[in-house]
Amino acid sequence: GLRHMDAILGNDYLLVDRIKEAAPSIKPKFIALLGSPVPMVIGTDFEGLAMEIENITGIPTIGLSTRGLAYYGKGINLALITLMRKVCPLSVKAEEKNDGINILGMTPLDFGKEPNQKDFVKLFEDNGIKVNCCFTMGCSFEDFQNSVKSRLNVVVSQSGYDTAVYMKNTYGIPFVTGTPMAMGKVILEKIDPQRFNCVCKSSNSDSKSKIIIVGDQVISNSIREYLELLGCNRKLIDVGVLFDSTPELMEQNDIAIKDEKHLRTILNGGTYNKIVADPLIEQLITDKSRESEIKFYPLSHVAVSSKIYWDKQAKFLSGEFVKFLKGVTL
Repeated sequence: GLRHMDAILGNDYLLVDRIKEAAPSIKPKFIALLGSPVPMVIGTDFEGLAMEIENITGIPTIGLSTRGLAYYGKGINLALITLMRKVCPLSVKAEEKNDGINILGMTPLDFGKEPNQKDFVKLFEDNGIKVNCCFTMGCSFEDFQNSVKSRLNVVVSQSGYDTAVYMKNTYGIPFVTGTPMAMGKVILEKIDPQRFNCVCKSSNSDSKSKIIIVGDQVISNSIREYLELLGCNRKLIDVGVLFDSTPELMEQNDIAIKDEKHLRTILNGGTYNKIVADPLIEQLITDKSRESEIKFYPLSHVAVSSKIYWDKQAKFLSGEFVKFLKGVTL
């Protein structure tokens, strides 16, 4: 890191010298330079600095002009794609491909600590599906390099979507989107529909309850799929997308939430009787006239509430989460 004034005055040589001194003892597989609002304002050339550091140290180095002005998924995808271009082969021959899959979008900001990552990998491997690389929890540098030889990518949160598109365009690896949850049936069917068959119990009842799921787009879509599996009418379930959204993953009445004011308007607009969202979002419900009509179902998301609720992060592949989903359907 640089002191505030060093960054403003452009004393980049201090950063280069510190990395040069640290590299021999740390012996990293690669080096990454990350930006922030101050270097953005003064126009720091992170790519140029990365080239200089790589020439000096001989260690693969990437420069990421992150600016603090976009959602976290943009930075995650930028880092993964930039590193992939640096350390992975430019192409993979057909005979080098294997039957394994990659998990993309597995981040602590979306899933908390290790339990979900381990559960996801176990679900796939218990069903005969080898996981080559889990981006980016529990993977080694070598796993990352070999990930481009996989047959399929599974995008478990929006944070992995752009990387999956890049890998499809560059290496021809197709992808599916979905978060493993409940008993894992839906995502297993997406991976191998011939082996796994998930019978939908969707109802077309005249229920007046409308549900909105507020959160990451891929995770929220997956919750909707499981609520449908449990008998909910899909037409009565909308997703309010926080952070980045992908048009291809939006359904007819889904909403890309612009800001807190927009979210407050949606929650108090009288449309939704059931709300699934991070616990902090409940305080935005201020319509006292409908207090008895609205049911709130707290589902913590580290990117929203940070350490306030991260000890209550859901274990998506658990009986407890099945109970949570069934509670929403009642």
